[in-house]
This record gives sequence, C-alpha cells and structure tokens, in this order.
Amino acid sequence: MQRQVQCRRMSSGRWRREALIRLLWATGYLTITFGTLLSTLLFPDLLQTLRSKTPSIALNDVTIVLSKENMGQTRGLSWKQEQLPHRLLGSSAVTLESEEEEEDSLLEKLWTPPADRSFVPCVKPEPTYSGPGPSQGYLMVSSNGGLNQMRAGICDMVAIARLINATLVIPELDQASFWQDSSNFSDVFDVDYFVKALSNDVTVVRKLPTSMKSEPKVMKAFRSWSNVKYYEEEISRLWQNYKVIKAAKSDSRLANNHLPSEIQKLRCRVHYDALRFAPHIEALGKVLVARMRSAGPYIALHLRYEKDMLAFTGCTYGLSSEEAEELTVIRENTPHWRIKKINATEQRRKGFCPLTPTEVGVFLKSLGYPESTRVYIAAGEIYGGHERMASFLSRFPHVMSKESVATAEELAPFLNHSSQMAALDYIVSVESDVFVPSYSGNMARAVEGHRRFLGHRKTITPDRKELVALFDLLDKGFLEENQELAEVITAMHITRQGAPRKRKGPLKGTKGRDRFRSEEAFYTNPTPDCLCQHPNFDSAHVNYE
Repeated sequence: MQRQVQCRRMSSGRWRREALIRLLWATGYLTITFGTLLSTLLFPDLLQTLRSKTPSIALNDVTIVLSKENMGQTRGLSWKQEQLPHRLLGSSAVTLESEEEEEDSLLEKLWTPPADRSFVPCVKPEPTYSGPGPSQGYLMVSSNGGLNQMRAGICDMVAIARLINATLVIPELDQASFWQDSSNFSDVFDVDYFVKALSNDVTVVRKLPTSMKSEPKVMKAFRSWSNVKYYEEEISRLWQNYKVIKAAKSDSRLANNHLPSEIQKLRCRVHYDALRFAPHIEALGKVLVARMRSAGPYIALHLRYEKDMLAFTGCTYGLSSEEAEELTVIRENTPHWRIKKINATEQRRKGFCPLTPTEVGVFLKSLGYPESTRVYIAAGEIYGGHERMASFLSRFPHVMSKESVATAEELAPFLNHSSQMAALDYIVSVESDVFVPSYSGNMARAVEGHRRFLGHRKTITPDRKELVALFDLLDKGFLEENQELAEVITAMHITRQGAPRKRKGPLKGTKGRDRFRSEEAFYTNPTPDCLCQHPNFDSAHVNYE
C-alpha cells in the first residue's frame, strides 16, 4: 500500500515536470513569435534585411525562392518553377532580363488591337435585291459641312435616292462654309468609281440633263433622322408636281436605326467602298502611310484643337483673354453657330470640349505609351501654335504631320483645299496602329466606324468628362502625374478601345426628336447592320464593351 502511494507521488511529480516543460516551451515559442512580430512593427527594415539573406527572383506574379544549395541549379524546384527557362536562373542579370521581357510585353499590349470576335463585313445584297427601278425624277444634293460631314450626308442621299426611285445627280460640295474650299466632287472623290460601284443600286449622272433645266423644281429641306415611311410617302408625293427635287442639306437626313437591312447595307457599301477618294489623294495617302510605318507602329492623334472647332464649341479653357475674344468674334460672325449660347466652363465640365494638347499628353503617357512613341497629328493648324504644343512635345517629341512627312512639292496641289488635306489625314488615321481622337467630331466618328469595319482596329476614345475632373484636380495640386493617376486613367479606358459592341440607342429620358439626335451615329458603329459574326464562332463567348 505504501509502495502504491509512493508510485502515485512519483507519477504525479513526473506529470508536473512534463507540464511545466510544456508550459516553458509554449511560453518561449509565444515570446519569440510575439517578439519577432513586435520588432518588425517597430523596426520594419529588419524584416527586409532578413528577407535579403535568401536569394529570390520575381517573374510577373511568381516569386521563386532558392536555397543556397540550389542557387544556379534547376533541381529541387517545384513543377511551376520548372516551367521557367533555365537562363532565368542563377545570376544577377536574371532580374534585368525578366524586367526587359515584361516591359516588351507591356509595350506589345499597347499596340495590340482588341479581339474582333470573328465579326466580318456583311454588306452584299440579298439574292432578291433588284437593280434601280424606273426613275421618277432627279435628286440634286447640296452637301453641307466639312469633309466627313459631307461624306456621311452623301451616303444617306444615295439611300434616299433608292427609296424615292430617283436618279442621283453628283452632289455639290460645300464651298461656302468656314473652310472656304473650292473643291468639287471630282476633286475629292473618284467620280468614275462612284458611278460604277452604285450601278446596281441607283442611277447616277454627272450633271442634270439639259432637257430637265426647264422642268419644275423644288428645294426641300428633308427632315432630320427620318425613316423610310417619311421618304416613301411624304417626299415621294413631290414627284406629282416636280421632276427635280433638290435637297437643301445632306447631313443626318436618315435615322440611325430601325431601317430595312438592305438600306443599311447600301449605306455601308457607299461609305466604305463607292465613296473612294480621288486617285491623287489615294496615291499620296498611301505614301504617307508607308513612310509612317517604315519606322514601326504609330499613333494617329486627331488633335481637334483648331480655331474653328474651339469657336464652334465655345471652349476657352487655358486660353488668354485675347484668344477667347477672337473665338467669340468668329462664333458671332457665323450665323448657324451663334444661335446657341454657350457657357464655356459648363461646356468643359460636361466633357463637350476638345482635350487640350497638354491633357492629351498626360492621357497618352498615363496609358503607358513611352516617350519614343511616334505620333501623327491628324489636324489643321493647332490654335496657339508651337507654344501650345510645348507641353505635349515634352512628353512625346516624335510628332509628325502631313506637312513633315510629305515633301513641299508633294503637298503643293493640296494647299488651300481643306477637304483634300482632311482626306489625307483620314487615310493615315484609318491605317494607323492606334487612333486617338481628342474630340468626338465628324472625322473622329467616321474614322472609328471605318476602323471597326476593317477589323476593329485599336481606337482609344478618351472619356473627356471623367478626364477633365481628374485634370482639374491635377491643376489644383490635389493629384500628381504619377503611377497612381496612370492606373486610374488606364482602368477608365479598358472598355473604350474599339472592341465589338452594338450601336448605342437613345439616351434615357430623351423624348421626341432629341431621342434620334442622342443615338450613336450609324457611321460611328455599323454593328450589327453591316458587321456579322462568322457562323463558326461561338457567340456565347462574346463580351460586348
């Protein structure tokens, strides 16, 4: 009995000693752990020093930690690590090589177009489509606006001629607008090709026949954004009393949406094929493109910071009082511009103003384009000249234009002809690796649509409203032009690079004619009317912007 008691005491003693040892170990472990955590908080450099004792290589989002035994060797790595090229391991040059490759990859992404999702042009007429019917009379057209405004209007007029069974007379170009260009249709467009390409759609004549000059005529301002019913009923009734109808204006005479498929396809056939530029314009345009491409990829920047655009929009941000006054005078002396009163500050805040050269420079730099990027300025004379471009040039010194890419002799026939000069910019812009418009004017919309039609080439459309808010904070010193700003701007424009998407409908809350006005223009995005998905493509995987 006494021995049992003694054994129990010995066993109890051992248990206490073991418990005490466990407690001491746990206390020691917790003390070391807590001490380490506390020291890294109080002395953050200590953790970095400890980490630096173990060599590591960062590649994208993967970090490989090498033991001393495996430095310079490949055995002992996990299966993920073995996927890396052996040349990446074992020297201080590894990090430099991986950084260079990563930089090359980022640069490549800057020039890579968005996935076209297998969308291809589909503008051929259906088998049941017939040629032009018996002519009811002649349709004459007075085009209005700049080059691309006239181009869109002429395309609409071809479609209207078919709807009302008219013979189309080669349109007159606007020679009395702000640009004062004396060019005729044949000076800007290939008239022979235009007539031939449309022979199965409408009958086109170069001028009104002499026999028709004494026939009754009517000048008519067609209603904007009208549908088929308007032309087939209201306009066609004019044939009862007249043999010649003259359209007073050509722009925005057809609705963007809800038109027959064959009419929409016809508009695309005219815009992207029949309305080809004159041979001398096409020839020099191809030369400019070849010279730009000879040194690698380039950005075509439609820098719409010209005197006429600033006067038209009423935008004066960053200008001197003398410059603002000059633009006001221009606006007041142009009848169809002065009818609308504009608050310059409010105009800019809403994103209705062209970005300034400085703002475009910050924008492109934030997207990641390096200083070595070659930028073709597709525009006329920048208001304020070299002084206003100085900030942009400090970021992107390799700036070119048709005046610098072409020789003086090559450009001489185009001088004083704004439409022909604009046509050269149009060609270089459509063929560029990246197109960036600083304002959503007629040319910007036309080029974007053409690039979509040709395979969704990369077109980065700045979100001017959001950018202006950021630029104002930058000007006030609340933001800095740094990586943080770059990440914000890049994220804002991930879905604004020309990927396939359906044409936007009217803005919410708009009523009446304003609904049609607010729709995305047909020639900005001809999807889905003129671009169809290849039948072998799985449409379930399409993600529209």
